[in-house]
Amino acid sequence: MPRRARQLIPAGVPRRGELIAAGLVLIVLAHLLLAQLTIVLALAFAAAGKVTRWRLYWLLTPALAGLAWTLAAGPGEALAGFAAGPSSVLGHLAGARAAEDAARPLAAFAGIGGWLPRQFPVALPLAAAEAALIGWLGWLHTDEWAVPPPRPGAVAALRTARATRRIRAGAVLTRDGVALGIMPSTGAVTRLTWPEISRGVLVAGADAREVTFTCLQFVHAAVRRRKPVIVLACGRDAGLAHALAATCAATGTPLRRDDGSPAAGASRLWGRTGQAREPSGADLDLVRVVSERSAALVRVESPESVARAASRLTALGATLRRIGVDGDGLVWVPSAERLPAQVLAALVSDGAAAGLPVLAGAVSPEAAGQLAGLVGALLVHRLTDRDLADRLAARAGTRLLPAAVAAARAGQRFPAPAGQSPAGQPAETQAFLTPCPAIAPQALLSLRPAEFVLVASVPRRRVIAQSRLVPARLPRGKERPPGEEAPRGKEPPRHGEPRGGRA
Repeated sequence: MPRRARQLIPAGVPRRGELIAAGLVLIVLAHLLLAQLTIVLALAFAAAGKVTRWRLYWLLTPALAGLAWTLAAGPGEALAGFAAGPSSVLGHLAGARAAEDAARPLAAFAGIGGWLPRQFPVALPLAAAEAALIGWLGWLHTDEWAVPPPRPGAVAALRTARATRRIRAGAVLTRDGVALGIMPSTGAVTRLTWPEISRGVLVAGADAREVTFTCLQFVHAAVRRRKPVIVLACGRDAGLAHALAATCAATGTPLRRDDGSPAAGASRLWGRTGQAREPSGADLDLVRVVSERSAALVRVESPESVARAASRLTALGATLRRIGVDGDGLVWVPSAERLPAQVLAALVSDGAAAGLPVLAGAVSPEAAGQLAGLVGALLVHRLTDRDLADRLAARAGTRLLPAAVAAARAGQRFPAPAGQSPAGQPAETQAFLTPCPAIAPQALLSLRPAEFVLVASVPRRRVIAQSRLVPARLPRGKERPPGEEAPRGKEPPRHGEPRGGRA
């Protein structure tokens, strides 16, 4: 249920309007007598927050400035300066006659130019607190769907710059997942956790380059996490093979290929010379790839090779389940539209059960639509197919909004029917609330380059309406010349042992 507006004084209280008016009058009178500068600053801060739509924590800036000013001037001096004005006003009112007060109502504020500025050190934090209270009351009195979205401020800009710099430098790992980009509205890092990846991930979009870059971000993080990675490369994509080899070389991960080419990174990690060659073709042992937590590039160029690769992955999953071991890896299918739908469905199901979730990149609307209901996480770049946008937007779920608001957001006219309400809702909400998509299909069609929408279904539903991809650069690994021995005291691990090291 969406959050409804609530009144601090319930609507059923007798003479509610008179109570509110009397309270406001007392508050203004108290400020005029005791805190003249505070009410001016509080109203200015509240107006600035409403115009800029900054989050309320921006008020920490004037509050901290006032506290620093108070400490610099001395607490005793600051409090004495704050009390000088109220003392003058109250003293004048106590000693003046009623006739004089009626003729000269502003005489109590004589000398205001001398004592009003002395209130600044204490008035700043008090005014910030009052402005925060005003902002909270405005939020409390407004329905959830009517609250305007906050506008990014200086804090969001600083967080965005810091997070962007870190991810571009290669910090693709978070405490429990993968750093994909940043949310421009807050500057927070957009991440997908490993439990959310465990049921498979679909990266969809109209631009194949964006889809591949996003998938490489997952692969880069998995390799740095020392997870076994198996890539089903459809065709001979030299760019993809080069990117995978560079990732493995930069992190010291052996890369096994099914075409017999040398294993990247093996000489540095295993203490061999650069002349070793890995088994090719059907001799490539995927069980060994998982046990050594290395990477493998498997070419699938024909229906026979696709069937063979699928059967090998199925056998690998069966072996892991039989011995009770979680694969803790990743299977990347860069071009899901090149594989049969039945094969992809089986890979996703078996991979999730064996701890080898499938990361699928899809440009084709047909392939993306078929996979959308099978995976646990969905990452969508800009789409051009309206039907696919409708299907993927439905994965984000719905939320309840007033029928008029839902119709306006969908670009439809709302006729305000009398006596009609959606079925299945509580009686007090039937008259105005109706389900509408949490993510509008039009939003998926209007994403800008590098922007994406993230939807995770497990272990709980999580939706990020807008984020921006930040590609990570690979760290430069220092390759040891052929024949050079490994450093003393660091014996290379034996075959079959998991590699340690910093993730």
